[in-house]
Amino acid sequence: MNLPDWWKIDPCEPFVLGPREFPGRIWTASGCFAYGLTGHEISSRGFTSPYEGLGAVVSKTVTPMARTGNPMPRLCELPTGALNSIGLENVGFDEFLASVLPELERRGVPTVVSLAATRPDEFGVMVAALQMAGADYEHWHGVEINLSCPNVAEGGHDFGRDPETVARCVAAARKALPDRALLAKLTPNVADIASLAKAAAESGADAVSVINTVVGLEVDLTSGRPVLPRRYGGYSGPGVLPIALAKVDEIVQKAGVPVVGVGGIGGAQDALKFFALGAEAVQVGTAQMEDPFAAARIAADLSG
Repeated sequence: MNLPDWWKIDPCEPFVLGPREFPGRIWTASGCFAYGLTGHEISSRGFTSPYEGLGAVVSKTVTPMARTGNPMPRLCELPTGALNSIGLENVGFDEFLASVLPELERRGVPTVVSLAATRPDEFGVMVAALQMAGADYEHWHGVEINLSCPNVAEGGHDFGRDPETVARCVAAARKALPDRALLAKLTPNVADIASLAKAAAESGADAVSVINTVVGLEVDLTSGRPVLPRRYGGYSGPGVLPIALAKVDEIVQKAGVPVVGVGGIGGAQDALKFFALGAEAVQVGTAQMEDPFAAARIAADLSG
């Protein structure tokens, strides 16, 4: 593709974020490429694997205890994206430490571990155990604390709407994480996202990931009821791109906090828009579920 004259970055070159050097600026978003253990055996024209050129795989979010997730159906496809109500289904923190994290390291997957909890102190406990288990790991680069999942009952909608709560969660995690990057994933479902970003940065976050999904609802006209059993879900995909860009711009302009942009990225041109606004890196989400090579293609396209 023809790249704009202002674009001077090779997204596949290492860059520094907080205390850590990442291998690149094109990442996959949490929940959209599982834990980073699948797809290693497949290839596509021009790519030896879906991991080619990636700077990080943000893992499926891990919680203190294993979760079975929300009732089916959990996914509703829409013309400009999708609504999901997965409910953070995952193997649980202990099993992740015992089997998933060591296998990610063995396979050389550049990893950011996504963690969710219902109380600030739980983040500290999990991060401390993660730091101990992965102290010698080369490919584990950081933690993203998920403060904004809109489809989990505990903690209510958007656990991280309050700057004070965000600060407490980040501080608890930072205390236990001396040498890896710490990111806070923020909700877009607020009027003032810059205040959340400031609270995160002032409490020790190296960057914020923006945005998580937007709360949405779809109706089944046959029954006259919401499609998802829990009524609301997280809306993602191309339709949220303008919202994500606006939130990233608000943070960059008002808070001056490093941002990893996420939301609605389907190709290289979408990613460029985030970089134009000052994002340090980007995460590819819904597009990655449709095409496991989506992020790899974006990295290749932006490398010129």
